[in-house]
Amino acid sequence: MEINEIRELAKKVMELLDLDTPLVGVKLAKNKDEIPSGYNEIEEEKRHCEMIQIARLERKKFYATVEKHLCKGGAYALGIFRNPPEPLATGKLYVKLGNYKDEEVAKKVVEAIPKVEEEIYATVYAPLDDIDFVPDSVLFIGVPKKALRLVQAILYHQGVRFQADFAGIQSLCADAVAGVYTRKAPNMTLGCNGSRKYAKIKDEELILAFPVSKLKDIVEALEHFKKVWG
Repeated sequence: MEINEIRELAKKVMELLDLDTPLVGVKLAKNKDEIPSGYNEIEEEKRHCEMIQIARLERKKFYATVEKHLCKGGAYALGIFRNPPEPLATGKLYVKLGNYKDEEVAKKVVEAIPKVEEEIYATVYAPLDDIDFVPDSVLFIGVPKKALRLVQAILYHQGVRFQADFAGIQSLCADAVAGVYTRKAPNMTLGCNGSRKYAKIKDEELILAFPVSKLKDIVEALEHFKKVWG
């Protein structure tokens, strides 16, 4: 899909859903050459979920290498942080944080979390309607009713049920980017303690993510819904 087409389709989604903020595109760049021309590295250390919010709420375009990823759990899921310390890799960290009753339970969850196995050089972010690259995942953050329309639009051409996979941890990193990247399928997640605290995901908001290849079908379905539902 061409960049200009992605931008135009993104604008149509915003119009059809009456969105106040844009969808966000995220790319997992495997080397420096995959960073779009003119993109600068974010200056301060931030969490991946915070970076998505910066692209969404401030409409900024940038990239981040591992040194700028403050949350190493998120960076690990995204393939940008290699060889994590044992408490993170085994789930002991999440027992300490109070998420699970013991290490056995935590290990089961951590092993099931989507992870990018390839080594990633940097994560790249941009508002989808002003993007300069083909994203690996497109993220919507907003209220359930508009997420409902997006889910209905995703399913319009498929005739299947939507499958959401999440665990309440590593939501915008593993669930919304790594999972979409590795499975080539949409996912929905409710956020996590970190994204709601640090990235300020609102109580009434959830996250829906999908491959950019779904974008054209989504717009077609949303246009149909507007005609029949108003």
